[in-house]
Amino acid sequence: MHSSVSSNGVLMVRRQSVNDPSVLLRLPTVSVLVMHLNLCFFPDVEFFPFDEQVCTLVFGSWTYNENEIKLEFVQAELVDVSEYSASSIWDVIDVPASLVNKRSRIEFQVRIRRKTLFYTVVLIIPTVLMAFLSMAVFFLPTDSGEKITLTISVLLSIVVFLLLVSKILPPTSSTIPLMAKYLLLTFVLNVITILVTVIIINVYFRGPRTHRMPHWVRVVFLQYLPKLVCMKRPKSASERSAVRSGMAQLPGVGQFTLSPSAHHPLCPSADDRTATIRNTTLNETSAYYPLSTDALRAIDAIEYITEHLKRDEQHKSFRDDWKYVAMIIDRLLLYVFFGITVGGTCGILFSAPHVFQRIDQQEMLDRLKEKYDTASNIP
Repeated sequence: MHSSVSSNGVLMVRRQSVNDPSVLLRLPTVSVLVMHLNLCFFPDVEFFPFDEQVCTLVFGSWTYNENEIKLEFVQAELVDVSEYSASSIWDVIDVPASLVNKRSRIEFQVRIRRKTLFYTVVLIIPTVLMAFLSMAVFFLPTDSGEKITLTISVLLSIVVFLLLVSKILPPTSSTIPLMAKYLLLTFVLNVITILVTVIIINVYFRGPRTHRMPHWVRVVFLQYLPKLVCMKRPKSASERSAVRSGMAQLPGVGQFTLSPSAHHPLCPSADDRTATIRNTTLNETSAYYPLSTDALRAIDAIEYITEHLKRDEQHKSFRDDWKYVAMIIDRLLLYVFFGITVGGTCGILFSAPHVFQRIDQQEMLDRLKEKYDTASNIP
């Protein structure tokens, strides 16, 4: 706001506002000017919604220079806030005043801080919950078929919150708001989650007929990484059955001796037939017991079934290896994304200078009034 003096001794004050760009007031030279100002300023939204703004009002003269006019405060170098009505959006922090440019101009500063309760409940808490919800995809079993559905749903929710923030904040490219940074981080992490989820699903459904597991994959993902991510692979059904049906070696079993005392008196000893038994071979024995055609066919069928079962068991083992690799990747990415999400949340949201400071507006106004009254009483 600046003033000029005409030749007829009338002080003309020109006020610029948003609604009425030029209003000319004709006032006596010595007067008290009271007017309602429509202020327009560009806030610094770097730490939104934990931002603090400074609105500066400058009063000076266009007619006289700094050598021709000297301004001074009538009472105190402060703004009287006795008539101020508390706002539900902003908290007044301080209202200092000062004389600048060789006392030819006077500046009033109004320092205000945004109330964060509304934005914390409506914007910050849902965004943080969505950031951690996107990690739940690594807990979801791949067989359920809902991994991609969950990640896409979270991605759409983040886009809605991005649009909400863009409508709340003024369009400026000078800085990126704090909340927009966090939403952008969550958005990027969710997009990466979708990509790695597609890869995990691809690995999970691999089989021996289409993919052969490399040796380094088997060593890294089946031997070393399970210990790193605290996972233990359960035993297969064949291994458990082998343990249950294990055979124990008993002493003396399989050892046979020929002794005359071991035979009944009416039964002849087998000593005289030992040589005959030793000279008898398996081929000679089998020649006395030929197999029928049906028996041979049954043996071939049993061999075919056995081979088929072995092949199926081997293929199932290969598929289980790929599924276990996918589970290892899921658990590893869960730890990685959890660390990135926690670090990003603390690093971005807690970087604001006034996150944990709470202001009692009435107490602050009482303090400013007391400060103004004290300065006004000083002669």
